[in-house]
Amino acid sequence: MTGAVPPKKRSTDTRAALAGALKARLRSQPLDKVTVTELVRDCGLTRQAFYYHFPDVRHLAVWVFETEVARRVRAFAAEEGWADGLVRLMLYMRENRSTTLGVINGVGQPGVERFLFRQMRPVTEAVMDESGGPRRAQDRVLVVDFYTSAVLAVVLRWVADGMAEHPYRVVGDLEIMLHGAVQESVRRLDARAAPQGTKRPQ
Repeated sequence: MTGAVPPKKRSTDTRAALAGALKARLRSQPLDKVTVTELVRDCGLTRQAFYYHFPDVRHLAVWVFETEVARRVRAFAAEEGWADGLVRLMLYMRENRSTTLGVINGVGQPGVERFLFRQMRPVTEAVMDESGGPRRAQDRVLVVDFYTSAVLAVVLRWVADGMAEHPYRVVGDLEIMLHGAVQESVRRLDARAAPQGTKRPQ
């Protein structure tokens, strides 16, 4: 039928409408006070439409946060340097403070930490790839996981402190600390793994 909206687009539009309604609500009330009734009324949908996509408001909040954060991570991992990308990610979190804090408070910090860890691995992989990375696969995982945890700890502390400091300054400090440290870690791990008397090519 001419003019019919494809089901996939309808689904996308419904999720986008619910996401917009939730973000608007989170500006003035905590996540645990937001109801399905309020959201569907705000965007002109039915409760059936909501429950077709999400089991509850908490799952909607997680979907909004993860979808938008993941999209930004993928964009900067593909197009920009890691530092510029991390700044963009932190700016998003600060500009969407109510959503970010709503998800952390409603879902719990451990769950958010696990999600951000997965999303931020491309950041430290990009830093490591600048130095070539360790020879051994297990050493590569070790370096990436270690420095991802370090970067994540700084970002979470920044969130806990109210996101007051500008992301450019936070990431600038990270650049200073990471510059050379990853390369040195790679060099030492390769030296440990290499047969005695051999060196990594310069």
